[in-house]
Amino acid sequence: MTLAARERPVPPSPLARWDARWKLAAVLIAVAGVASLNHLPPAAVALGIGLGLLALARLPGRWVRVRLAVFAVAAVPFLVVLPFTLDGPGREVGPVRVSERGVVSGLAVLCRSLAIGSLVLVLVGTAPLHRTFAAAAKLRVPGVLVLLALLAYRYTFLLADELRRMRTAARVRGFRPAATRHGYRTVGHLAGAVLVRGADRADRVAEAMRCRGFDGRFHTVAGFRATAADVAGFVGLAAGTIALVLWDRLGPS
Repeated sequence: MTLAARERPVPPSPLARWDARWKLAAVLIAVAGVASLNHLPPAAVALGIGLGLLALARLPGRWVRVRLAVFAVAAVPFLVVLPFTLDGPGREVGPVRVSERGVVSGLAVLCRSLAIGSLVLVLVGTAPLHRTFAAAAKLRVPGVLVLLALLAYRYTFLLADELRRMRTAARVRGFRPAATRHGYRTVGHLAGAVLVRGADRADRVAEAMRCRGFDGRFHTVAGFRATAADVAGFVGLAAGTIALVLWDRLGPS
């Protein structure tokens, strides 16, 4: 299975035509800014901007919803715990007290999580991943980090396929997952076998790369050509992020 076979088609859109270098820089700034927001109104506006960019990217609705649901689930613990743990005005609900500040803080976390998820989906859904990695290299991201990220992405699917084959083999031999000593021991053996095979594959890949003259640096033949629209998109998203951060720090009470 090749890396190209795992990539999904990129829908034509203005964001797909955005130069990958400027898009990567803008999204990284936006993610950092959104992660620093503390209040609900700026976080809600950031979510609106992220959803607007997703609509502009014309990505498949089901693909977006499934992945945004993962980011929402990550924020659910905060949404559940904060209303019962933070001090401030609130109301009694049965034997517990629900803090208004906790509810607002939990919603802010949810909005931040979904906004960051929207920005990440825009980044990965509007350009092939290898082109985004090439853009990172052009932005002087250390080549070792780019290579590690690219190889991790590439071989995650291979290890997942290997695990799927081993699970199929175990089912054919009559194994069914169960909370028993035998079940735990079998799952442990499967996990260990996957790790051992992954290490063996990593050694073979390293030897193959050395035979092909790998010198430890990330090389790419991808070409980039920035236009005024690319720069304007970067400035617009960066300026919007800065405005949200200033509003969060100075505006909401």
